[in-house]
Amino acid sequence: MASVAFGLSHKTVRARKNYRPRHTLSASTIDIDHVDELCELAYRYETGDAPHGDLSRKAIALLFFQPSTRTRAGFQVATLALGSNVVGFENMSASRSNQRSGETLEDCAAVFSRLCDAIVVRHHEAGAAMRMASTSACPIINAGDGWNEHPTQALVDIYSLRRGLGTIKGKSIAFGGDPRGRTVRSLILLLRLEAPKEIVFCPPVHVPLPEDLVQVIESHQIRLRIVSSIDDALVQCDAVMMAPYDMSDIGEAASSGYVSPRTTPLSHVITSEKIELVGSRSLLYHPLPRQDEIHPSCDDLEQAMYFEQVRLSKFMRMAILGNTLLNT
Repeated sequence: MASVAFGLSHKTVRARKNYRPRHTLSASTIDIDHVDELCELAYRYETGDAPHGDLSRKAIALLFFQPSTRTRAGFQVATLALGSNVVGFENMSASRSNQRSGETLEDCAAVFSRLCDAIVVRHHEAGAAMRMASTSACPIINAGDGWNEHPTQALVDIYSLRRGLGTIKGKSIAFGGDPRGRTVRSLILLLRLEAPKEIVFCPPVHVPLPEDLVQVIESHQIRLRIVSSIDDALVQCDAVMMAPYDMSDIGEAASSGYVSPRTTPLSHVITSEKIELVGSRSLLYHPLPRQDEIHPSCDDLEQAMYFEQVRLSKFMRMAILGNTLLNT
């Protein structure tokens, strides 16, 4: 796909070559030019046309204080694809950098940043990445901090939406499931830059829309609607970004033992039968892991984009890391 599909020319890339945010902490600090640049770079990594740079001596610390499978593996694969080295632990709660030992996040960042060239962190505490950035000698990349944000996943989602839709501008984008999750918050913050026609939510009946998301959407003159059945979104929207029906465990510490409910009402479940019945052409996305909100019968449908989303995530994570490492 040509770079023009991302709204960015190579000339623009060259013109912005000196612009680089040091940390990736929040989608609120990412502007549209940087989104364009990262999407362009991700595409160039995907096609093998990425800028050359020796990253073989770079070390990336993956510090995951909260359990992770896809995000951690995704950053590990992206790091190796860049020729860099991975350090860190799969379970930081088993290390001395935890509450039991008394070491602060600030000290943890100060130590690892003297050993590594960038730190990717996930933590159950909102604001953890920002705390680490305050003392870090190297860039901090937020891979999810409690209920707060997940900006790197949002960049993956934007890249995937652009690839599937061609452009997000003027399109109707729906969110199914719990709207409180950090992936939703960060994606809304990036969608504000993409000029969609509307954003539609199909939330659980007992969960109100977070007020900060409503304010972001309304302040950017984007139409906001709420529907009670995912069938409406399938009929009316160009793309549907699904999430589990309940995301309460996102904000829980790993040791809390909290487990989200695992049953989604039929009104909020997507099945191949529903898609056929309503004649939907909506593209289906999901940052994963899914529970039962998208039935496996949808997996082989042409409009099912969630596993393609995973494939594309490698290249966006390479772009985030490459952009960071080559310009620090």
